[in-house]
Amino acid sequence: MNIILAFFKLIRFNYSLSSALAILVSGILAGDLRGFQVEYVVSSTIIFFSAIGSFAFNDYFDFEVDKRNNRVDRPLVLGLISRKAALFTGIGSMICVFLLSLNLNPLARFLVIFSLPLFYLYSIKLKRILFVNNVLIASAYVITLFLGTLVSDNLVEPLILYFAMMSFIVGLATEIMINIIDVEGDKALKIETLSTRFGIKRAAQTSAFLYLLIAILDPLPFFLLIDSRLYLDYLFLLAILLPIASYLSSVKDLLREQTPKRIFKLKRRIIITMQVGSIAYLLGVLL
Repeated sequence: MNIILAFFKLIRFNYSLSSALAILVSGILAGDLRGFQVEYVVSSTIIFFSAIGSFAFNDYFDFEVDKRNNRVDRPLVLGLISRKAALFTGIGSMICVFLLSLNLNPLARFLVIFSLPLFYLYSIKLKRILFVNNVLIASAYVITLFLGTLVSDNLVEPLILYFAMMSFIVGLATEIMINIIDVEGDKALKIETLSTRFGIKRAAQTSAFLYLLIAILDPLPFFLLIDSRLYLDYLFLLAILLPIASYLSSVKDLLREQTPKRIFKLKRRIIITMQVGSIAYLLGVLL
């Protein structure tokens, strides 16, 4: 039982599942998903295995960093799972992604296959480069949303473009914030992040600014004609107020304290906030 729970921690099962569900969110927001469609099952499974592989590779290549940072939330650090098992999980997941992508239309297949080596290279080398590491992870949110609309047609709707832009900003803010936890280990191993280059305070301020920006952008489809289904939709406006309040509260808490315990709590809060925000957009589109 402990091994099973450790494996679920390795692959971040909840996060991987949430990433897969983002495909469905994208399809609904785009107006492309109407009932059961095989291509959405395939693409959701692709994103699920992509996330699993990325997390497994990350823990495999970050083993020394995680040990230095005393990351007891990592099963490899605790010795519950071997590094070899993590490596095989990553390789097996990426093979599954490639094979599943062969069932997609050419444009969606290209997007998946083009993305595969990027996230492998991220774990090996690119995450050590200042800001590139954060941008690549934030881009994963965009790729997922684009895939969710491209699996059924070759059109990326304005609402998806807007939603993807916000997802990128939230992803970037969250990655910058999470790097604060690993600052000591990153410094020792010469990994460049905003926290190691400019200090924890500056990283927290940058992340807080991006969350504040999202709080401003979130309700704009009510006021601007980005999508007719959300324009002047008071149900959407009411629903989106909750994530806005959560982002503003997170900004205050992040600027006040940057301890690992606080960052972990904020990370969980932000993930829930993103999900609530997605529900608000879905309510506006569907009702």
